[in-house]
Amino acid sequence: MDMNAYLSMFIDESNDHLQSLNENLLQLENDPEDLTIVQAIFRSAHTLKGMSATMGFEDLAHLTHEMENVLDLVRNSKLKMDSFIFDTLFKGLDALEAMVQDIIGGGTGKADVTSIVASLQTILKSDYKNGEGAAPAGAAKQSAATSSSSSALLDEFQSSILKQSMDSGHEPYFVQVTVDENCVLKAARAYMVFNLLEQNGEIVKSDPSVQDLEQEKFDRSFSVFTISTMPAETLREQISGISEIASVQVTPLDPESLASLTAAPAAAAVEAPPKPSEAASAAKESGDAGQTKKPAAAGQGAAASRTIRVDIDRLDMLMNLFSELLIDRVRLEQLASEVKRTDLTETVEHMARVSSDLQNIVLKLRMVPVDTVFNRFPRMVRDLAKSLDKKIDLVISGADTELDRTVIDEIGDPLVHLLRNSVDHGVESIEKRVAAGKPETGTIHLRAFHSGNHVFIEVEDNGAGINQEKVTSIAIKNGVITEEESKKLTPDEINMLIFAPGFSTADKISDISGRGVGLDVVKNKITSLGGNVVVTSEFGKGTKFSVQLPLTLSIISAMLIKLGSEKYAIPLTSIVETGILQRSSILNVHGTHMTKFRDSIIPVVSLSQVLESPDYNDAAESETEMIVIRKGDKLAAVLVDEFIGQSEIVLKTLGKYLTNIHAVSGATILGDGQVALIIDPNALIK
Repeated sequence: MDMNAYLSMFIDESNDHLQSLNENLLQLENDPEDLTIVQAIFRSAHTLKGMSATMGFEDLAHLTHEMENVLDLVRNSKLKMDSFIFDTLFKGLDALEAMVQDIIGGGTGKADVTSIVASLQTILKSDYKNGEGAAPAGAAKQSAATSSSSSALLDEFQSSILKQSMDSGHEPYFVQVTVDENCVLKAARAYMVFNLLEQNGEIVKSDPSVQDLEQEKFDRSFSVFTISTMPAETLREQISGISEIASVQVTPLDPESLASLTAAPAAAAVEAPPKPSEAASAAKESGDAGQTKKPAAAGQGAAASRTIRVDIDRLDMLMNLFSELLIDRVRLEQLASEVKRTDLTETVEHMARVSSDLQNIVLKLRMVPVDTVFNRFPRMVRDLAKSLDKKIDLVISGADTELDRTVIDEIGDPLVHLLRNSVDHGVESIEKRVAAGKPETGTIHLRAFHSGNHVFIEVEDNGAGINQEKVTSIAIKNGVITEEESKKLTPDEINMLIFAPGFSTADKISDISGRGVGLDVVKNKITSLGGNVVVTSEFGKGTKFSVQLPLTLSIISAMLIKLGSEKYAIPLTSIVETGILQRSSILNVHGTHMTKFRDSIIPVVSLSQVLESPDYNDAAESETEMIVIRKGDKLAAVLVDEFIGQSEIVLKTLGKYLTNIHAVSGATILGDGQVALIIDPNALIK
């Protein structure tokens, strides 16, 4: 039987089961006594084992079989879960994911899983079961060995930092240092090397870890991935100048070498497991789009035949053709209203209904829930919190919020940076939280919600908040701002200084959050997507990062309005209602125009003043039309000249020359051939 015909199905199903195993193991860790979760985990593992054996992936099947044996004892109440068993099962999952990734890349899925299998078999031994879950002496050593064997490789996050530095014109290096054989204070020499590297750039990762280096838990050599402002030879000479350094090797990194260092061996730990849609699409040529589906239960492999993969370029072409069709439809509707022939009007109305249904299908083909990105984060936060000895709850809401596929593919890395930053720098240690009168367990909220023609994703923690005095002093010290400029900054502007290139408030080297490099990467990536990121913080109480992203839909419903002789479009999704506003009811509250709306007071915004409309004076009349818009839970009344009516419009970008125009998100072509600017309502509400 030709197994290649079933490979795509195997990859899809394997990724679904692996994601299910990750989620259920996390759930079981919070409630170790719940045997129904154990049953669900066992079923997924059993199905994955059978699939792997059928396809001939023996190492996959072998490791899954050993994990299944442990789970079988747990579900039959012969073994109680503890932290060592959880850690071992999670390492097994990481190895399984890495093997599936190898298969996706055209490999055989083979891997050395002996250390993980040995740990699992140790758990199965009677002395472990009889010892009330205490980890055997050899098990911890095996666990550490497994960890150290993969520590010289880069994870997804660290690789993205180095890749971004290349794209920005910086020089990333792999530095290997060996100290003299008779060196007494090895940790001091390592510190001097790190200090030199920090003064001339950023450290992304070290091997061994910083903690091991500080405690002299290394032989004679260590290695560092760094981004430096120095040429390679100069850097090598400077490090060689430190006393008791025997040899130094500085290797510049290029995309090819970076890829080889990122491609971890199958048994290596994978901190941020890829989402199923990414893993499946990686097997195809670049640009393929995979439709998401729920994890399939055992025996539901036939469901895969109900989905197909379509090249994203074909969807783009379909969207562009439909956009042109829509412009012609609007033009036909206008002509039909002028000609006033019944048969023409009826035909155009039928065409409008059919094209409206077609429009919904075309748009939905490209939309994917953000859950396909969010589902990797609970495991990542769990592992990071454990490595930092912190207690953190990740609360996710709005995971069913949908975004365009092209945005979904790009937003993963920035969110990884923000979450790692919150775990490392935001949430305090248990001791500091208790001293501050806070609960031991910190909370990070990850939210997604629609607002108008945008999606907002928020990462909020109840940690230490941003120390604005410290941020200002570091910014002045690093030359980001002058002391005079710092006195004029608002609190919000001070918070935004943390997005400056290479800015960091960290007191010591950390492998977790990228030491400030990450936040610069976040801002650049989000800006490149046509979005924006804002940070608000209260010292001692917490920090919130709010990421605003465009839906990037080509077609939206909008209200067409006029200001003088100019026409504009406002997305209907942001409009609460329209009405007439008497100028006498506009109040002046501390220099801000306000008016009563329902049972509250809301701000009044003059669109002509925002857009500096030259031929329209909105103060000339005793009453004016208004549109009440919403951003989250905030409302505002926008004054306009005249309503034209509701219409389906095609979004067109303003190109590379007209960028960052305040309150304008694009343009559209109307039925009469005129161009109308599209207003961004979110920019009108502060």
